[in-house]
This record gives sequence, C-alpha cells and structure tokens, in this order.
Amino acid sequence: MYDVPLGYDPGLYRYLFLQYAESLRGLNLPELLPWASEHPPGLFVLSAPFLIAGLPVDVLIGWMWNLFPVVLLGVFAWIFSKREGIAVGLCVLLMGLLSQAYFDGFFAMYMKAYVSLLFTIITYYLAEKHSIWFVLTALMAVMIHQQTGLILTLSLGIWWIVNLKKNWGDKKFHFITYILALAGIIALLWYIPQWERAIWSPLKSIFLLRGDAAPAGAFPEATFYVRTMGVVLLLGVFGMVLSFTKERGSLWQLSVLVCTVFIVFRLVFYRRFFLQLDFFLMPFAAIALVWIWKSISANWARGILVLVLCTQAVIGFQTLAIRTPSFNAKEIAKIKSVPGSIQPDASVIALENISGMWLLGWLPYRKVGAPGLFDYPNWTYEQWGVFIDGSSADRKSLLQTLEGSVYFFLSPTFVNFYKDRALKIISDPCFRIVDDAPLLESLCSSTS
Repeated sequence: MYDVPLGYDPGLYRYLFLQYAESLRGLNLPELLPWASEHPPGLFVLSAPFLIAGLPVDVLIGWMWNLFPVVLLGVFAWIFSKREGIAVGLCVLLMGLLSQAYFDGFFAMYMKAYVSLLFTIITYYLAEKHSIWFVLTALMAVMIHQQTGLILTLSLGIWWIVNLKKNWGDKKFHFITYILALAGIIALLWYIPQWERAIWSPLKSIFLLRGDAAPAGAFPEATFYVRTMGVVLLLGVFGMVLSFTKERGSLWQLSVLVCTVFIVFRLVFYRRFFLQLDFFLMPFAAIALVWIWKSISANWARGILVLVLCTQAVIGFQTLAIRTPSFNAKEIAKIKSVPGSIQPDASVIALENISGMWLLGWLPYRKVGAPGLFDYPNWTYEQWGVFIDGSSADRKSLLQTLEGSVYFFLSPTFVNFYKDRALKIISDPCFRIVDDAPLLESLCSSTS
C-alpha cells in the first residue's frame, strides 16, 4: 500500500539491526549511543545471524514486518482453536481485523512488542501443557521487549505460585520450577549492560510516577479506542466474564488483569499497555461472539449481530484511512544520496525530530544528530530555540561548539514547518548550500 516502511521507528530498527550484525560478526556487542542501549538486544541478536548470512536488512523492516502481524494473529487463532474450538479460532482472526489498537501497533512499528507477544502466547500454550520448552520461549519474550516481558513475568509468576501447592508433588513441576528460576537469573544477567536505563529507571518509575505524573506513552487515549472499536472491547469484557464460569486464574485472564492495572492506575507509560490489553482481550471477544451466536437462533437477531459487526468494520476502516506515513520514498532517496556529498568523517544533523531517526537508520555508521532524543549536538531545548530564531551571531556561537565537518539536513518537514524562519537559517552566512544535495554545510564549526 505504501512505498516506505510505516511508523516512527524504521530508522531505529535499521540502525540497531545493522549495528548488532556488524559487531556480532566479530563476536562483540556493539557500542551504541546511550539512548539506543536501553533497547533490549534480544530481537537484534536473534536476527544478526540472518543478516550476517546475507539477508538484506530492508527485508526485515519491509515485507517481513508487514507479514508478521498476520503470522502473530494466525498463531493466536490456532492456539485458541485448539483450546476453545475452531469457531473461536476463526473469530480471533475476525477480532484482529476489527482491532484498531492492533493496527496502530503495526502502523507505529512496535516490532519488539509483536515478536515478544508471539513468544508470549507460545509460552502460555506450552506452560498450560507443562512442557519444559515454555521456559525457553518465556526467556526469549523477556529478552526482546521489557513491557511485554513484564506482563509475561507477572502473569506467569502469579499463575505458577497459585499452581505451586497443587502440583508440588509432581517431580516434573518441581524440575520446571528450578529451571524457571534459572531462566530468571539469566534474564537478569542479560539486562545488566543496560540496567540503569532499561530496568531500574522504568521499574522505579512504576512506583514513583503515577497518575498525572506518569508519562503516558505514544498511544491514543482510551476514549479513542472506545469510539473506534467499542464493539470489540465490549465483546472482550463480556467474554472475560464468561470465561470465569469455566476457569479462573488462567494465564490469558491474568494478562488482561495485569494490563488493566497499569491502565486504570495510570502507571508509567500506561497508554502503551492498550496494545497488549486489546491483544489479550481478542480471544475473550471471540468466545463472547461465538456464545452470542449460539444463544440466539432467530435469523433477525443474527442479522442484527452481523450488522453491528459490519458497522464496527466500517468505523475501523475509516480510522485506518487517516493513518498515513510521515515520511516518503523521495525523502529516503535524499538521505541515501548524502554520503556521496560529504566527507567520510563528517557528521549530519537533522533540523527537526522526524527525519533524524531516518537519517540514523540509513546512515548507521555516521555521526548523526537531531533535536530531542539524540545526544548530539549537546544543545538544550532553549539552545535549539536560539538556533532557529536567534541572530546570525547566536547561531555562530552554537556552531563553534561543534567540531569537524558538520552538515545540516534540509528536509521538507523542516522547510514546511518553519517556512520563513527556515529561510533565515538557509541564508545565514554561516552556511553553504551543498550543490545537488539537501544539505547545509557549516562554515562556522570549530575546525572550519
């Protein structure tokens, strides 16, 4: 449908995939930028052998990512067709198609979350069968994504403790408990290199940042999903209630409850839990739909049910239509042309916070900067404001803090957003427009 990868994170993933593959080729871990080191390495370590063997990185963020949500939903449907019957399995597929939150996660490219969810549902399936292999899949889920790993850890931990007394006499259960404890230690050691930013800081925030003080996370408000997929959510809640008449304390139920706690009490990044909450509600929505269909026999009643689902589909697809890429193929082509226009040791700085991550992804071995997340240049928000709206002398003073050959990337986003203010920067005597390239060369950096 689109000629570019979707979401805000393709550049980030491309950068991390390549950095890990290049470093693991020499049996080393990469030296990452500080903010990039907080991302769990599981997915990138897992993919590195394929990249080393010659798989193009753009395949991972291209058609393979486009296919992955379909694979995840297919496995989910298969698990519940085994657990609850074929009708429920088919309805899981339907709920996935109707889910706005599931599409939003795909559109935003929450790749680690989706891969971790795949290992999570396989873990639950194996754990319910008391297969020792669930320890390995649980370990993979935790090593790939912190948030999904946290949901799995809490749900599995509660479920295991509840079942501990009942199954303690079972030698196999005994053995798996020890293996599970060992896996927990391995997961802990795995995160030690990024302990402060990846584990301790978020964990501390759960207790210290709540309610209005908690960062919500880049996901719409709950009311948005009530409006756009209210039928799916109502079915999920009803199906959850129905499931308690059959069983209590299942891993699937516990996962819904864990996500709900984070959202209701507005704990740190609580909006990000909407994706997992919706995902784990899907099978309960499917159970509810099958129960309702079997409970009503009149054709007119079933016709109303189909009409309600069709209305939900129309609302959902109208909402999907407003999701469009913030970046286009022409801009990626401009980024790809940059290396041919600059020195090998030159750094490149985006003038806004959208193209910066894309620059990093397609120039993974360059020194790349941008406002916001990036550590380079080391300018505060106020200093960036001075750079944009200050005088030529102000800009010169800031540019003199940068060393070496420095270029600024002229993106359409920057020009369209700042308009006349952008023209002031472009015409500043401290810059030279590079021929046939979307770049400004700094003439006032310390070695120029």
